[in-house]
Amino acid sequence: MPAVLFRYTNDLRIDAHRGLQAAAALGPVLPVFIIDRAMEATFARSPRRAAFVLRAVDALSGDFRRIGQSLIIRRGPAGASLRRLARAVDAQTVVWTARYDPASQHADARLQAELEEAGLRVCSIHDSPVVAPEALPGPAGGGFRSFAAYVPAWMQAEVDESPTADRWLACDLHAEPRPQDWDATEPALSVPDVEHPDAAVDAFLGGPILQYSARSKTPAVAGTSHLGPLLSIGRIAAHDVAARVRARMRDPLLLAEERASLAEFLRSLARRDFFSQLAWFSPLIGDEAYQEKMRDFPFATTHPHLDAWRTGMTGFPLVDAGMRQLRATGWMHPFVRRVVASFVCFDLGVDWRIGRDEFARYAFDDEPVSATGNWQWAAGVGADLAQFPRIFNPTKQRARYDPDGQYVRRWIPELATELLASHESEQLGLPLFGEQTYPAPIHSHERAAQAFLARYRAHRAAKG
Repeated sequence: MPAVLFRYTNDLRIDAHRGLQAAAALGPVLPVFIIDRAMEATFARSPRRAAFVLRAVDALSGDFRRIGQSLIIRRGPAGASLRRLARAVDAQTVVWTARYDPASQHADARLQAELEEAGLRVCSIHDSPVVAPEALPGPAGGGFRSFAAYVPAWMQAEVDESPTADRWLACDLHAEPRPQDWDATEPALSVPDVEHPDAAVDAFLGGPILQYSARSKTPAVAGTSHLGPLLSIGRIAAHDVAARVRARMRDPLLLAEERASLAEFLRSLARRDFFSQLAWFSPLIGDEAYQEKMRDFPFATTHPHLDAWRTGMTGFPLVDAGMRQLRATGWMHPFVRRVVASFVCFDLGVDWRIGRDEFARYAFDDEPVSATGNWQWAAGVGADLAQFPRIFNPTKQRARYDPDGQYVRRWIPELATELLASHESEQLGLPLFGEQTYPAPIHSHERAAQAFLARYRAHRAAKG
């Protein structure tokens, strides 16, 4: 039977892999990872992310060595590399897993046309989401536009099991040394271990998930899964995680709050799938706001205090702590992300794409589709049926979810000995630790929010 090339992208694992399973059904598989110009450009935008991805490639190579196989690494144009490899091993088919951001969809479509013109068959498999977009086509066949309507359908959808592929091509090809260009930036210690990804899943599902509802909004405690980075590069399978959580929900001895926590975590996986299916069914939207009437809303492209937001010096402790955590570790607590995104979009009135791209420079768990979907949701321009955007008051959110300031003080040492409520209400600069000072709030949140809402209402009214 002819050989099959499997091209890795953001699916860097062997186990529970739908794409590898589909490839193995067609013939012995040769696994390939190609660093092309598009990937190099992505790496250049975020050397931190580049180091993380390449660390995962190293781990995947080790996985293959342990089963007596090699991951073939190439650097250069994907089409030319795949054609040469196909000729070398007499392969007739190339398989890869679908990607959902518009740039990757377009690139994969061009690559497919190039390979098919060369006489190769191409198969694209849905592996990243728990539920493939076509499995939930929506009422009109073009996907769901409302997350509230999508979730019940997603919860009822079947999740197939994916046995590990065990059909590999024996050949004498050797992997090229993978580039060392981005090795200077090492992932932070808080990032889940790419060499033992299942351990991170086991640790979360083994206990913390049962307190997810109560603890996931408290940034000072370890209440979230921290699985985002591993999901973003496919070191773990979202459908495998979802299947395990669903199995856990069938335990008749669960307490009501534990069952609610499991359901809430599944909902977070459903949101990831929701954004993927939006992009799959509406690829032409790209960087445009999903809501057509909001595409020409006059968001600003700059602001006098934009750099203060970037560097964590706005004088709003929760916002600043979040940005400092992101820059220091490559991760920000999910609830704090909402507050930080709200601040730049509504307090500063800055375009959501600028905020998204700033996060992408530092975050390990950068997934273009999820990032765009979440930022559009935060900015009130996405697939959201709310009449007005959700504007978070950073002072009230800090008082509610970080009442003793434990999270804020961890990332803002200038406030280590200060009463946060005093700072937030009096709006005074604090001369602490000698020359180190923490700034006064850059403006009145209430007035900034009211001004933005007035512009938002006027724009929507003008659009009808």
